[in-house]
Amino acid sequence: MIKVQNLEKKYKDFTALNKISFEVSEGTIHGLLGENGAGKTTTMRCLLSLTYPDSGNMWIAEQKISKKNFKIRKDISYLAGDFKPYENFTPLQYFQYILSIENNNSNLYEDLSQRFKLELNKKIKDLSKGNKQKVGIIQAFMKDPKLLILDEPTSGLDPNFQRVFRDLIVEEKEKGKTILLSSHDLLEISNCCDFVTIMKEGNVVASQSKNEIEKKSLKLIKVTFNDLPKISELDKLKFIKSFSVNNNQISFMISGEMDHFIKFISNYKIVDIESESSNLSDTLMEYF
Repeated sequence: MIKVQNLEKKYKDFTALNKISFEVSEGTIHGLLGENGAGKTTTMRCLLSLTYPDSGNMWIAEQKISKKNFKIRKDISYLAGDFKPYENFTPLQYFQYILSIENNNSNLYEDLSQRFKLELNKKIKDLSKGNKQKVGIIQAFMKDPKLLILDEPTSGLDPNFQRVFRDLIVEEKEKGKTILLSSHDLLEISNCCDFVTIMKEGNVVASQSKNEIEKKSLKLIKVTFNDLPKISELDKLKFIKSFSVNNNQISFMISGEMDHFIKFISNYKIVDIESESSNLSDTLMEYF
């Protein structure tokens, strides 16, 4: 559905995107994960021709994005990270106005408003930040688009409505929709995305399926020793990402293959050992 190839964007001496490449498969939820300033918003704005890259190419549904090709936007909905609706409208007026511009007769906003418990007849300027964000989410979904590009969509939502949002995007995926969303929230990405593209300082550092990342997940191994290894020795071992000591037990966070770790602990007399995989959020943190 989306292909980005060697995309570069500079603002004077600052490189916002450093020749990044990734692909988004049709009918999936794809997360752009990165800290603020990583380049997520710039990437989305380039895809929508709201800003233009200095070099590189992009395609949506096999159509090349260019300054002249605005027809691509017809089946796309966008929620900006700094979403600002017309505040003197009520949500109802705002939704109907947006739909009228596009000659769209959809009334999906009615069901979505009930779902997010949004009051339709109160002026937007009088709504809380969370409710204004609901307006943005609803206006993105109400047009029944094939592709949704959502920049920090759950910003300002309380946990209950974050769950409502996650349920909604899973349902939309099941209908065949493609969703590209950005977030710096590890939990949000690990809970709902099929694929993850991790960005850091304008670079793509990884772009993989969630299953592929989970295969590389960190492992938590608790080992009770008869005699503890020296801490100075543990600090030198690259496959040990972190550890904590509690009496004669050490809790290790291990990355990569287990062979090196097994060979290391075999040098000591072991009283007990237990292992479990860490959650995806712990693994994703390793990229930062």
